[in-house]
Amino acid sequence: MGHPATGGGYNTAVCRTSIVGGSFLCEAQMSKYLLGILLLLPLVAAQPQDRPVLLAAHRAGRVELLNVDTLQPMGSIVVPPLADGVMGASKGVLFLRAGLSPDFRGCCALYALDLKTRNMTKLLQPVSGFTVSPDARHIVTQRGNTGIEVFDARTLQPEPSIPRSIAPGIYGLSFSPDGHLLFGTSNFPSPAVDILDFNERKLVRRLPLPEEFAIRGAWVDGDYYVYGYRQATGELWRVKADDSELKMPVKIDLPDLAPECELHDQGVRAVGDRLLVFELFGGKGDRRGACRKNIPGGAFLVDPKTGKQIAHITPELHFAQLISTEDGAELYGIDLASAGWTSVAVVRLNATTGQIIATQKLSSDVWFIDLVNIPEELLPHGQLEVKASK
Repeated sequence: MGHPATGGGYNTAVCRTSIVGGSFLCEAQMSKYLLGILLLLPLVAAQPQDRPVLLAAHRAGRVELLNVDTLQPMGSIVVPPLADGVMGASKGVLFLRAGLSPDFRGCCALYALDLKTRNMTKLLQPVSGFTVSPDARHIVTQRGNTGIEVFDARTLQPEPSIPRSIAPGIYGLSFSPDGHLLFGTSNFPSPAVDILDFNERKLVRRLPLPEEFAIRGAWVDGDYYVYGYRQATGELWRVKADDSELKMPVKIDLPDLAPECELHDQGVRAVGDRLLVFELFGGKGDRRGACRKNIPGGAFLVDPKTGKQIAHITPELHFAQLISTEDGAELYGIDLASAGWTSVAVVRLNATTGQIIATQKLSSDVWFIDLVNIPEELLPHGQLEVKASK
């Protein structure tokens, strides 16, 4: 056996032990270990961090960036007028529906705005709506009932489309959580939900819906639901891609305190394992303009499996739009205090109780919001001017 002092054994005077990650290290080893960590810290700190931001686009030609906690303004981006939709993707790319060039009087074209290069690229015109795939690699849109157009969200190049012969409707489009299927709810040419294999660009299933209902779709806790409504009466179908036909729906009857004033439009939104059903205000059918009776607002929390109402939250607020955080714990909404867009605010709410956490008044205009994550170094502070790519 070697002598302890010459390193052939265990020198307790020099090699005191420490435990790191379940292993024993002597003092010299521990010093090297800590030095390695310190050297790595600047590299870790230098990694770009994404920051959640609330985007608020309005027709005047701006996208405001709001703090998700306080709703205070952080910066703004000058965009074409008549902006009426905004959505984020990865790597600091935003997609915007706004006016048609060159005079921007008509609506609408689809634009991609790269915060890194400050370039804005027009992808397609006209468009009726758009959505981004869960992996943020594809954006799908329509020019009417002419099929579904697809773009690579990173290169902005067109991809193979889904022709009208396969997808003949004007859809509200929504990807399955894994991005494999594309669900399209359609009121035209007839109410139906079309289930498409996105990778194969083929129809998996077409499920007709009753003619008398207006149709909305939403993902709730991993399941796709179609909500059909007429006045304050609604029916809710759970849709499965392998079903040959729709199962029996559950009934959703919402209280209407002003039945003499025709109910025009409703929206649905998933919040965790619940469904939010709410009257939409701010459109041409905003019944407050012609109805003398007080119209309550708010949103109804509904159990999608039974159709039973759980709660009626924030009846004092009148929503033009509602979106949810990914975990369903909070909501952000555009509140209209009157029938026009002259008294507008964005609000942050507890999704269960409706408690108002923060509010921020907005200028008189038509607004649209979305929650996105933007790399910290790409966040504009102050006013950002962008340039249009040819």
